[in-house]
Amino acid sequence: MAGGVSAVIVAALTMVIALYAAGSEPHRSDEGVGGPGLFVKWLLPLFHLVSTLATVGCAGALLAAVVLLRTDGGPLGLQGRRAIRDASNSAIIWAAATFVSAVLTAAILLNTPVDLLRLRLDDALAVPEVKALLITGILVVALAVGVRRVQTSAAALLGVLVAIGALVPPALTTFPRNESYVVLAGAALVLHVISATTWVGGLAGLVRYGRASRSGLPLVLERYSQVALASSIVVLVSGVISAVGRLAAKGGGYDAVFDVLTTKAYGGLLLAKTVAFVILIIGGWFHRRHAIGDLETSGHRFWQLVIGELIVMAVAIGLSIALAKTI
Repeated sequence: MAGGVSAVIVAALTMVIALYAAGSEPHRSDEGVGGPGLFVKWLLPLFHLVSTLATVGCAGALLAAVVLLRTDGGPLGLQGRRAIRDASNSAIIWAAATFVSAVLTAAILLNTPVDLLRLRLDDALAVPEVKALLITGILVVALAVGVRRVQTSAAALLGVLVAIGALVPPALTTFPRNESYVVLAGAALVLHVISATTWVGGLAGLVRYGRASRSGLPLVLERYSQVALASSIVVLVSGVISAVGRLAAKGGGYDAVFDVLTTKAYGGLLLAKTVAFVILIIGGWFHRRHAIGDLETSGHRFWQLVIGELIVMAVAIGLSIALAKTI
């Protein structure tokens, strides 16, 4: 519990610090009165953070029910049913935060106060970013309702597929339109978001559900290690492709990638996120090589390292949100 709260605080602080460091923090409008205020502009990244953390919680719970606590398609055990309830609750938060983000996004992009958006409903629904968020919100509501009474891991797998589908629309609208590199960067980002959510969510699921049974923990850990290895490889490859595409788009060509990486705020945040990723790779290798044996005794060292990994992942989440808001 303390580790989870710490991770949320770290993610929020990292996001705010990164936004200020990159000069991407929300500003008051220079167009006079009439638009959304500074408070509304700050709410958008904050709700993006809430949505992301709820997504991770939902993914971790579903992954626990389907993979980590797998019963070969049979009835879920006590921890599996607990995971399904957690997945449904997290999906409710995810959906609520997504719908709020859609409203805030429409207000900011249309430079319209939130309470007057009803007068520009057609314009708001025509914004691709808003449509993507609404689609995601609807899918996640269906997920929250659909998995609530799931009794088997095979049925829970359908929930995983819906969750993956819900991650796609916002990723496809992350990059500006009409860029020659948007297809490359956008496609890679979809894979990056799905694999990163699986990796981080899986670790969160391991912490929440794996500790319930010391005898069953080695098997759960072995299953998570397989998921983490595959996810980290996809995160690395897709992240590089997506980053190169975005940097090329910012610099006007692939020959400008290095200059943008080393001179622009976006490049600085990207390098910081890369460092966090490298730390996670090293930490994962270290605790699987040196701390797993501690499970046979108290397990304190192992869990301390796992909590440390969650904190670094929280930093990466905060940096990711700041990156999305950096132009």
